[in-house]
This record gives sequence, structure tokens and C-alpha cells, in this order.
Amino acid sequence: MTRHTPIQLSSLKDVDLLLPAFYSEASAAVYSAALRRVTKLTGKPLSHIPADESAWFLFSRGIVWAGEFRGYTPGARQEAFDAWVKKVASAIRRAHAHIATPVVSTSEDAAWARFQQYATEVENTRDRNGVLLLPNMTSLSIANLRARCRETHPADLNTQTSGRALERCRSDKAATLRRSIAAFNKLIGDRARHPAIQDLLPLTPIGDLPRLRDRPLDWSQFSENFLASRDRAIKRAIRNDARKKKDQFGGKLGADPLNGRDRTRRARPVRNPEAARKRHLNALSWLVRHAFEDRGEAYSIDNIEALVTCEAVEQATMRYIARAEASPTLLDAEKTASGSSILSSLETLARRNDWDQEVIWALEDARFDHVDSYQTHEMSAEREAFIKLVERNPAIAKAIVSGPRLLKAEAEAAFATWDELGAHSKSEALHLSMGAAMMALQLARSVRSRNLNGMIIDGPDAELVRPLRQSRPWLDIHRSRVKNRRPIEGEIPERQWQVIVAWLDEGLPRWCTAKDIDFEANILLMPGPNGVLSRQSFNRIWNRCVNRIGVPGLRPHMMRHVAATLWLAVNPGDYATVAAFLGDSIATVEKFYARGEGAAAAKLFAGVMEAIDPTLATFLRRS
Repeated sequence: MTRHTPIQLSSLKDVDLLLPAFYSEASAAVYSAALRRVTKLTGKPLSHIPADESAWFLFSRGIVWAGEFRGYTPGARQEAFDAWVKKVASAIRRAHAHIATPVVSTSEDAAWARFQQYATEVENTRDRNGVLLLPNMTSLSIANLRARCRETHPADLNTQTSGRALERCRSDKAATLRRSIAAFNKLIGDRARHPAIQDLLPLTPIGDLPRLRDRPLDWSQFSENFLASRDRAIKRAIRNDARKKKDQFGGKLGADPLNGRDRTRRARPVRNPEAARKRHLNALSWLVRHAFEDRGEAYSIDNIEALVTCEAVEQATMRYIARAEASPTLLDAEKTASGSSILSSLETLARRNDWDQEVIWALEDARFDHVDSYQTHEMSAEREAFIKLVERNPAIAKAIVSGPRLLKAEAEAAFATWDELGAHSKSEALHLSMGAAMMALQLARSVRSRNLNGMIIDGPDAELVRPLRQSRPWLDIHRSRVKNRRPIEGEIPERQWQVIVAWLDEGLPRWCTAKDIDFEANILLMPGPNGVLSRQSFNRIWNRCVNRIGVPGLRPHMMRHVAATLWLAVNPGDYATVAAFLGDSIATVEKFYARGEGAAAAKLFAGVMEAIDPTLATFLRRS
């Protein structure tokens, strides 16, 4: 087999220089322009960005592209952005193919081809005894292995070569590769049943591959008292008891009008208590591993409640995010459900055991926003960087301010042809309409995600109040429902109300129908099938909408800082208005902006909209 020293492509600059070698002059110019746009959008020279397709896809998810791509709708602009990302990826792929070392011999390629053909022909067939020879999708597993390990003969695959393939694999494809290796190992174990490909199978199975996690927690190091309190807490969390649950709405929903149930009704039984127990143990292990650099400190804790504290939640969340950001293979903490699932388990544990409300709030906030400024007592570096983008780039500010209106328009276009749409298009339209209302409320009045997600829109305790006769739409959230115990109230500007009411009148009825929710009985702005919309759905819809308008990375809680920044850009030094708009104490606002005193900020903030986006004049005009 002939082997050559490979040419190394270290950066996108190398790709740019190679373009004329494998593209026509006209095509090379097009791809070169696409590569130059990378620098324009990120501020980074091409020489600083790796020539790695997987790394590029991950990197592109965080690019704020608002104002850069053209299209009549946010959807069309997002499609243009996605096409550009794929164009750059294509150039990277072609460059690597051009300089690829011919390390794959004909025999190796032929071996993989024969292996894949065998799997395709044999899967879903049975032997003479009626036993399934190969399960469905085996051929896809072999095809995946072939793509990842084509430079290695299948008979030479081992733990080392498979490990190297896993290291090169995109993080969101790693699980698929592991499943493919598991299918391959099963073939090795059953080699006697597959004589046609025995020569293509290694003599020994592929061993355990390294996992991207730290060493497991040793529960035996904890005291007996701690383990007893842990087991009691988990038992309470998973048992099906009839105790009256703590009302997160403080009684404002009355006799549970969401579904007409008695709040003392027995909870839905846990179908698999052992699996539930493992989830809680995994969540507690995650907390210890990330919150304590010295595990000996955790091992000395004598009670489970003393372990799950606000400080521990904050520390664990920050380290979890930092670890993901520092790793070239781990997915972003916001792009995987693992972190949210773990925090959800911890929250269930805290609620079912009636632990400190502050701990529950800390877990809720971590799930929504990961690390909030009022938790860390300083603006995170990531958030500060985003705010600077808003300050320096009018296109980004305009995208955020006009985003609700544009998303509303796109959703309404779909509503106009509702009966002709497929299931996917209907779901997308509902998400855009709901997301537009979310953003509009955040621009109208700073509301934390938890309050936005559980907002009441009907009944005597409505928090979002529709206007009657000459009155204005109003927001009125009682202090008992706000983390800092400061009520949130004030007028909703007409410009934002138009977006919100479009969801209420057009989107919400269709949403309730799609989710089998009683629309007439519903009193929530964003209901879910079982009451309040799940946090996973909330985050997914929010992210879909901010990606749509080209501002990925804009978290719900960032809107507080965006609103303040936009106001100060138009009204330099008006810190009093900012303090009132944010609904925070003066002391809290001082940490980030300056001293000030209260004012009717929600109404005053209206001027920012027109100043930044004059095209909104008609839409923003008060009636």
C-alpha cells in the first residue's frame, strides 16, 4: 500500500489559497467571497479559524448575522445564512479532498464495499431456524463506519483506530458512531453465523472507548447519615403520594382551572421507579462533580439539603458551561438537553422535599438562562460581548427591535393559508407567532423567563390585561411571583401589543387545537398539554425565533440588558429610567449601569424603537 506524507490544512486561509486548484475561476471567486464574509461577520482573520468542517458547523451556530443576508422574510434570510454556512463547509471539504493522501488501497475500499453489500442483502432476513441474522439498519451502521474509518481495513479495526475516529467525529455524531461500533461488535461476536464476511471481521471486539466526562462519584465516601438523607429525599421525589403540592402560582389560579383537577389529587405514578432513582442519583453526582473542585469537601457534608444550595447550583452550572466551551468535541451547553434534564431532576427533588424556595428559583433560572447576572453579581463575558455587538452594530439592534413584527408577519402569512399547510409548516408558524409574542413582551417590559412562561391572561388575577374601551394594555405581575419581590406593572406600548394580540387571537387558538388543550378553559399565555409550557419547549421556540432573525445567542434574560443598552444609546445618562424598566433595586442596577431612581420606563422606552428603526413608523403609531 502506498502512503504519502499528508499536506496539512491548518486554517480557512489555506482553503482560500487552494480554491483555484479545484474550482473554475468564476466558482473560485464565489467561494472566496463566501470565505471573506466569515471575517466580516466574526472579526476574525481566516488564519485564525480551523479548516475543519465539524468545527466550522459548531462555530457557525454562534455567528450573529442579522442585517447581512437578504430576503423578504426572516425565513428567507435564515435560508440564505444556512446556504452560506454550507458553501463554506463545501469549500473546506473540497480542499481536504484535493490534498487527501491516497492511504486507502483498493483492497480496503473493496472490503468495505463487500461488507456494506452483505449487510444490505442480509439485514431483516432469518436463518434456517427462523432467527434474525441482522437487524434492520445494520447496513447504515456499516456505512457510517465505512465513512469514518475508510482508511482502515475492517479486519484491522481495533480500540485505537476506533478511538481516533471518535476523536475526529463531530460531537453531535459521536453517539451514532458508538452505536455503529456496537453493531460491529455484535457481528464479531456472531461471526460463526456470517461465514461470507468472516475474513472482514477482527478476531476480538473493539474495546470500551473513552468518554468525555470526569471520573465517577464514589458514593461510599459519604457518611451513613448523608446517604440515608439522600435516599429519603429521592424516595419522596418519586413516590406517588397524595400530599398537597406547593402552588407555584401562589393561589392565583384558584381551583386549578387549567385542567379542572383538585390539587390534592394523587400525582401520576412513576412508571419506572428504579430509572427515576438513577436519574436523581445522576443529577446529584453531576452537582458534586461540577460544584466541588475538592470532592473531599462534598464528602464531608452530612445532609442532602446542605449539598443542594444556591451556591452549589451556580458553581456547577458555570463550570458545566465553561467545560463545554473549552472542549472541541462537547456540544454547547445550550444545544443539548443533558444539562436541562439534570437541572430538572434536581428541581423535582427540591420541590418534592419542600426545600428552600431560593434553591428552587436558582435551579429554574439555571435552566432558563444558565448563568444570570443577578446570580453571579457581574455581567458574564459572553453576555457582555453580545451587548457590545448591539452597541456597535445598528443592524443587530434593528433586528432585535423589529424582530417581533417580522416574525408576526411571517406567521400571519402562514395563517392565511392554514388549511393548505403541512404539519411541519403549521408547527413552524405557531412557534414563530409564540416567539414573536415572547420577544414583544420582553421589549415592552423586562420580565424574567419564569414569569413569562407562566403568565396568566384571563380571570380576576390576569397578569396580561387586555384593554377595555379607552384603557391601555397592561402588565400586572404580583410581587409574590417575582424573584426580587418587586411587582412588575405598567403599560404595554401599542407597537408591542399588536404582536402579542396576534398570538392571542390567531396563534393561541390554533396552538390549543394542535396540542389538544381546551381553549375556552385556558388562562395561560403559553400553555402546554399538561398546564404550563415545558421549559424545554419554551427554550426551543425562543432559540428558533432568535436564530430566524439572525441573533443566535440572544437569551431571554439578555433582553433586559439589550433594552437598557438601547435606551441609553438614545438617552445617554438616563439611568433612572433603566432602573425602573428593569424592575430591579437601585443597588442591583448600580452594579451594571449607574445610580438612578424609579420612573415609568416602559412607556418612555417606546422612543428607542422609532429612533433605531424608522421603518416602524406606521406599525408603531399609537392609536
